[in-house]
Amino acid sequence: MIPSIYINLEDDVSKIVERLKKEAVPEVVLVCPKRCFLFNDSINLRLLKKQADLLKKTVSILTMDERGQMYAKEAGFGLRFLPKSPKNKTMSDIGIGVKPAKAAVIQDLATEAPATPAKKTAAKQIEKFVAQEPVVPLGLEEIKQTAKKLSKVEPIKAEEPKEKEPVLSEMAAPKVSVQENVFPFEIEEHYKEQDVRGSAWKWIVGFLAVAVLLAASLVFVVLPKAEVALVPKNDVLVRDLEISFGTTVKAADSTKLVLPATQVAEELELNKTFESQGKKEVGNRATGFVRIYNFTRLPLNLKAETTTLSLNGKNYSLVNDVSQLKPTGYKNVRTKEVDPATLADPVEVIAAEGGDSYNLPAGTRLEITNKVFGSKPLVLYAKTDSPISGGTSRYLSVVSDQDVAAAQDQLKAAGLAKVQDKLKGQGLTLPDDAYTLQVEQFNSDKAAGTESPNFDAYIKLKVAGLAISETDLEKLIFDRIDQTLSGNKTLDTKDGAYQLVYKTKELQADSQLGILSVHFQGRVWYNLSTSVEDMAKELVNKTPEEANAILSQNNEIDRIDVVLSPTWQKRLPFLANNIKIKVQP
Repeated sequence: MIPSIYINLEDDVSKIVERLKKEAVPEVVLVCPKRCFLFNDSINLRLLKKQADLLKKTVSILTMDERGQMYAKEAGFGLRFLPKSPKNKTMSDIGIGVKPAKAAVIQDLATEAPATPAKKTAAKQIEKFVAQEPVVPLGLEEIKQTAKKLSKVEPIKAEEPKEKEPVLSEMAAPKVSVQENVFPFEIEEHYKEQDVRGSAWKWIVGFLAVAVLLAASLVFVVLPKAEVALVPKNDVLVRDLEISFGTTVKAADSTKLVLPATQVAEELELNKTFESQGKKEVGNRATGFVRIYNFTRLPLNLKAETTTLSLNGKNYSLVNDVSQLKPTGYKNVRTKEVDPATLADPVEVIAAEGGDSYNLPAGTRLEITNKVFGSKPLVLYAKTDSPISGGTSRYLSVVSDQDVAAAQDQLKAAGLAKVQDKLKGQGLTLPDDAYTLQVEQFNSDKAAGTESPNFDAYIKLKVAGLAISETDLEKLIFDRIDQTLSGNKTLDTKDGAYQLVYKTKELQADSQLGILSVHFQGRVWYNLSTSVEDMAKELVNKTPEEANAILSQNNEIDRIDVVLSPTWQKRLPFLANNIKIKVQP
């Protein structure tokens, strides 16, 4: 029998070579378990083959590891396989030799017919012949063919006992070829049925195993996904620039800070109807009586033309002059209680304008102002003795001076907007204060003070200035900033990511050259030196905390946000392709 050496999972090439040295026979079979260290790399088997050749030993490999079988075949080793017999049959783990095969044949011959002396003699000679042959592994097909040949051998005819028993020749018992297994011919159908049943179970078990593998792959490999949002570090950038623009400049230059301009000269005529905003109160004026308090200790004369009573900006006047207004005394000086006997008789007053807002309740205090006496509210004032009433509101629309001025301003703005719309179609704009607007003629069909709900206004304008392209201006500023930025930073030029404010600082009288004052405020982002594909490879099977720790070591990253799906996932996927990294903004 060929000796077998059983290899442990952790045995390396050196340990296996030591065990081969201890075997004195020239041929050895190595029995290797699945996933043993020897099959980790094909180079292990090549080294082992080289050492076996140096030891002059023929080494075969027996293993159920498919990768190990492939590596062994590539390295030049012979392969051995386990027999495919039923589990209840006792077989050698490497192969069955000639002796068991021929023993089965002898047993078969012994059971075909009743024993005869000639048959017993033939059986003994076959046993002797089998015992002299070496043990060589046989194949299943060879055993079947040999069994069929033996079944066709004609039975040995019995002779008379007195005659010499015939000697069995080699032709009567042919040599049994090398085989790995014995498969008795007469129980072939029984084995076929068992093989069919066993194959069915193998298919079921295989299907279940594949289903489990597919489910595991789906759950742990295909479904898990991760989205990683990277926010690079950023800085605020502020620049204040002065840019020259004019008709003599041919092209924008970010180094010289010059910008081409287009001269504008437009004449316009506009007219429009406007509503009068002026109001004239034409309602009834409120009237009533007041009692005047004179604590000057002197009699006073108050004329209606020179005396005004007021409250919250609303004025009242005396209907008649008041002569010899006697002083008012206190009944109790300490408590400031006025003596009614010293009070003058009530006098009539009337509101300066019509309107119900001039109506006042009784007991309301009014301040008195006299052109001669002045205003001394502590010693001279009045209180309504009865309600001041009768005021009603009614208004008339009147063209006011403010209406006329506002109409002129609106027409000027409308003319300028019309010029701007025309320039916008050419990709140009007039900066503030980069133009002059001259009113050559303005007329209103109704003068200020005219009672009318509306009026018409006409204007003739002349607009002259320098127009620029805002697109060229932005590009010039971006190019200028890029010249000053370091290589690891990028200016964010998306809409809404920056503010650009400019105004005309200076404009020549001939409108040929001007200077823009520009204020720019934006944001610059750090560039990532590592590609997102390399980052994804570093994050494979990491927890969000570990991923954050890894990426935080990059000085160009401000923060990261990790979203795992399904939500029960605790780690990032095993496959880098399932990790999607997005750089914001």
